[in-house]
Amino acid sequence: MSGWIFHGETRLVGREAELGTLVSGLDKAGQGPARMILMRGPAGSGKTALLDALERYARCAGVTILRGSCSPAGAGLPWHAAESLFGGAPLHDEHATAPLSHRLLRRVMEATASGPVVVMLDDTQWCDEESLVWLDFLMNRGYYLPLLVLLAQRRSGPPNRRGAIPGFAARGHRTVDLGPLFEEDAGEMARRWWDAVPEEPFVRACNSVCRGNPALLARLFAHLSEEGVSPDARGALRAGELGAELFAGRLLATLDRQPEYVRKVVEARAVLGQADAELLGMLSGVPEPLVAAVIDILRDEEIIEADLAELSDDHVRTMVLSGMPVATLDRWRELAARLLNDGGRPAEEISAQLVLLPRLPEPWMRDVLREAARRAERDGSLGMAARYLGRVVVADPADIDAQADFARLIGHDDPSGAYAMLRSGIEETGDVRGRARLAVQLAKVAPPLGREPEAISILNGILAELDGVGAGDHGLRTMVESALSLIGWNRRSTNRVISERVMAMPIPEAHTVGERELLAVRSMISAMSGLSSQACLVPARQALSGADETPCSWAFGAAAYVLSLADEVEEAVRAMDRMIARGTEHGDAWGRATALSTRSWILAEAGDLDGALMDATRAVELADEWSWSKGVTAPRTALAAVLARRGDIGQAAFVLGQMTSRDVEESLLDCPRVLMTRSYLAVSRGDHEGALSSLTACGALLAEAGVRNPIFAPWWLDVACLLADLGRRSEAEGFVEHGEQLAATWGNASARGFALLARGAITEGSEGVETLTEAVETLANTQARWYLVRAESLLGEALLRMDDREGARGHFRRAVYLSVRCGFRAPAAKARDRLVAAGGWMYQGAGGVKDVLTMGERRVAELAATGATNREIARTLRIAVRTVEIHLTSIFRKLGVSGRTDLGWALDALGKAGRNTPAAG
Repeated sequence: MSGWIFHGETRLVGREAELGTLVSGLDKAGQGPARMILMRGPAGSGKTALLDALERYARCAGVTILRGSCSPAGAGLPWHAAESLFGGAPLHDEHATAPLSHRLLRRVMEATASGPVVVMLDDTQWCDEESLVWLDFLMNRGYYLPLLVLLAQRRSGPPNRRGAIPGFAARGHRTVDLGPLFEEDAGEMARRWWDAVPEEPFVRACNSVCRGNPALLARLFAHLSEEGVSPDARGALRAGELGAELFAGRLLATLDRQPEYVRKVVEARAVLGQADAELLGMLSGVPEPLVAAVIDILRDEEIIEADLAELSDDHVRTMVLSGMPVATLDRWRELAARLLNDGGRPAEEISAQLVLLPRLPEPWMRDVLREAARRAERDGSLGMAARYLGRVVVADPADIDAQADFARLIGHDDPSGAYAMLRSGIEETGDVRGRARLAVQLAKVAPPLGREPEAISILNGILAELDGVGAGDHGLRTMVESALSLIGWNRRSTNRVISERVMAMPIPEAHTVGERELLAVRSMISAMSGLSSQACLVPARQALSGADETPCSWAFGAAAYVLSLADEVEEAVRAMDRMIARGTEHGDAWGRATALSTRSWILAEAGDLDGALMDATRAVELADEWSWSKGVTAPRTALAAVLARRGDIGQAAFVLGQMTSRDVEESLLDCPRVLMTRSYLAVSRGDHEGALSSLTACGALLAEAGVRNPIFAPWWLDVACLLADLGRRSEAEGFVEHGEQLAATWGNASARGFALLARGAITEGSEGVETLTEAVETLANTQARWYLVRAESLLGEALLRMDDREGARGHFRRAVYLSVRCGFRAPAAKARDRLVAAGGWMYQGAGGVKDVLTMGERRVAELAATGATNREIARTLRIAVRTVEIHLTSIFRKLGVSGRTDLGWALDALGKAGRNTPAAG
């Protein structure tokens, strides 16, 4: 039967251990004394199949078999079960003088004269009491007989009248419980059914929906094969649906045979989604004792195992509720919401009923939905929060706050839909304060859609209205100003107007998100205008206060970037970590992409190209996942810059080519960065004039926008160094003076180092050496690793021109090591070439440069760079695999590379094996 008949063959699946227990019991019983085994399991678990298998074994062994079964109809008939053991004929004999129990015992004893006897009785949950008493008598009087009594009973069935099978406790009987099949067993059943190896998702879905029940699995497989469903991942979904339908159909058929109160309790369970007996009774109108009786009835019918838990399945609940009249179902749901609310249940439970109601007639219902939405958003369940608020919006279109919050929630996944809803709400709402709240949310979804100009126009109009009506809501006005500054400051066409407006406003407090956003924009405007770095740190830090409440917003990313410009890189990275975590928690793809792009810039400028590449790549992936963000430039701008510094010139050019000029040119932040990257690519191609053209265009753009920060896009420094390389030092003087003025105002270590580097690059002789030496010392205390490498290299060149070859080699060598650790491939190769030209090489040993490899590490690194596995390296060098792992960990740390793929170029930059002997000087 269930789970063991396949293509005409009788085979057990997943019950081998249980069959072994039965066979062992039979073998031992054949030697005496008598034994009893109780086999329990739900319907379809394979009890009858095991009895059949044991019967075949017993017949082959010459064992006498007495087999019968019980039934609900015979449960009240005296001796019905015993009669089934002896052929089913009535056992009563009016002329017999001995009691029937003794006569039956004698028949069993006579059977044992020729060998062991096994008594098999199936479905003993329906056994009549007289037969139960006789079984007890049999085990007592026939204790020393070669006898096995095997009783099969449904584990979920009702107990017999005496509460247990008699004599079990006294005899220390063996119990065999049939649990659900394991997934591998279900997989074997599927393999035999389809004559093919099923895929894991399919097996998992089938076994789950059938709860490991062999009979249900067989029925499900039969239906699936009839539909032509294949046992693969695509068939898993249909298996889940069909399995739930089979269970629900069986449940509904059972309800048709039961009293009306049974159906009411089941329907109440389907509505509530929980099994609280008191609530079920109150909702269904059924007394609580009868609710418990319903569970027993359904157990008797083998529909459930405990607490109506099977009704938690969505498919099952849907099928049960589909049979209820719509008006009745709505009335029950409203009553369920009231009962849950009166009982002080969580807002989420109450809202599960409210969202399904056609109307929300009472204010408390909308309040509960709002509370549930707040909790869901706090827990990161934005979809559920939007569902709750969406119901409030439908019930009360005049609720502006609900509209604004609903649009904010759906804006993460559907900014187009959110924008259209907000635009319509602004047009239809007469209250300026209501329009203002909607416009603030409109500004948040406008950037990924490229709708900033329209949003800016709306926000400006609302600010004018607020002035006209004398609206005194300072907090609301701050929110509007904040939204306007967020989308307007980074646009070249509106930057100056927005900057002047923000800087003219009173300095906001940091109590609300809107105030902190204004502070963030204010800190960025101050930083870009070239004010003192220390003065810009104050509003930036205030903006980032309240880390737990800081959303993944462009404004807060700007504040963190200001920290990095002021040399507070670690603090900036921590702030970005929090924002990215918040964006991930809330499913804010746009915010995450923007924040990852910002962190990529911070890490790249600090020399962590591996981390910067990971962030930029993920930001591009997030942007590409959404059709509405194809014009977003920040992720690709960051990625192109990282690739260029890594030396992946072709890839960097390809990424830049994916962005249109129109998209790039409007961004005040991205356009200068793109021009800087293009200049680097031009230099790598030998196009020095093209590089100079891109750099001067960057300078003109920044001057037009009033950007005077020396660290952000230091085009003047790159111009000075490039002109110095070309021997055109006199042309660079004006650019160097410009940069020195900016650096003096900004005033941090990086700015001073940049100014010294630019001045040293165009200054000849000992004065140039002194200036470059000071630049190296200054930049060494900052995170400006890209320009520190350039300073080391330029100082090496200056010393080489003065014939100080030993000093030059030291700086070239440090440039190589620093470049390798940061991932600057082209500067590493160039510095190594200059080191060799100066008569030196990379070396190890006493007196070597910090973080060089030991001889053992070098040998492991060279083998790993060829593609050898850890085991192959261990075998070649005759060392333990664990030693190889330890060496590789140390190698990656010392060289600053992220894995084996970067070992080749890193080792090449540091010098091949055979050049380990220290050189003089």
